[in-house]
Amino acid sequence: MDFTKNTNLSIEKISENKTSGNELSVTKISDSTAEKTFTNNASFHFVTDTLTILWEPADSGCRLLRCFGNSPILNVPDMIDGRTVSEMGAYCFSRSRPRFPEKIYKTIFIDIENQETTLESGQAFNQKDFDFSAFGTELDGTFLEEITLPDCATTLHNAAFYNCRKLKKLSVGTAISGIGSDEFMNDSQLEHLIIRGKDSEATGLPLILERIAENITVSFCPNSSSSPESIVFFPEYYEWLDEISPAHIFSRSIHGEGFRMRKSFENGILNYRKYDSCLENALTVESPESLCKIALNRLRWPSRLEDIFREKYENVIKKYMGTAFTLAVKDQDFPMLQFICEHFSPDASALASAIDQCIEKEWGEGNAFLIEAKHKSFSKKTFDFDLDF
Repeated sequence: MDFTKNTNLSIEKISENKTSGNELSVTKISDSTAEKTFTNNASFHFVTDTLTILWEPADSGCRLLRCFGNSPILNVPDMIDGRTVSEMGAYCFSRSRPRFPEKIYKTIFIDIENQETTLESGQAFNQKDFDFSAFGTELDGTFLEEITLPDCATTLHNAAFYNCRKLKKLSVGTAISGIGSDEFMNDSQLEHLIIRGKDSEATGLPLILERIAENITVSFCPNSSSSPESIVFFPEYYEWLDEISPAHIFSRSIHGEGFRMRKSFENGILNYRKYDSCLENALTVESPESLCKIALNRLRWPSRLEDIFREKYENVIKKYMGTAFTLAVKDQDFPMLQFICEHFSPDASALASAIDQCIEKEWGEGNAFLIEAKHKSFSKKTFDFDLDF
């Protein structure tokens, strides 16, 4: 069988060994993005990085319906069959499979330049006994951990990310302008949102944050840079309705400053003064951990940070120094550890406690740094006197 037909894979047998009647072969499979070595018996199963996408036309672009592959990290392509990928369909990445339209298209990506598109029957895909395993692993809420949407994506339809319980990171461009209901419901591990744009330009971030009530860290990374221009933390909030009369009149209650922080936008741009002004109330309702996350991010990436708020954030870290160290050690965030030590001169007891945490987490790099910092700041100086009489 020719495994390289219609692909960019090259296959090279490296070695062969026959032992006790069993043929053992080591084969190298290479493509344009990866090189993998497999060891197997005579029954060899080849796995490639092929991505299969089900989609339908949407105006001049296309709407993504479902993806199949073998990696929990998905980079959605910008173009499919000459059309921009502008919409994520309802239940696109959800654990619940969407209802497919009558006519859909299936595109198989061997790589970004090699695509094969066919017209398929959506009615066949809607049959309960239809076997999707031939397309690869279904990239849904039970499998996906990171998703990167293309810059041209503008619309997220209802429940596109519903029940994505393993999703931890989502990266989007600045063009999001429409978003449906129940978008991120039950995404319990989603903790990091990357906006590929400047914090001074309008984005779809306020629309997205309206659908996320849990703790979320937002990074602004212009031009897909790995170095963020700004990082901001939005704490979780809770809301509930209280019935206040027999006529079924309800009073809405909200707990948590995260709600007001999510309202700190003007024309799609984060107003840092409004965001920073929320600290006063946050000091009375938020946990020390949330306060440290808010303060550390604003101090480390002080985009348009006014001096009056800088001082308040510094006071938060001074008050909750132990919590700040705990966050750094928990995430093994060495730059954060350096920042705390260099900007706040922690006392000996705080350093000793942080060292104990590093030992418990078996974080050698952090432990060595803190021991050195403690030695420089608090070791007793000794003096030698050579008295020659």
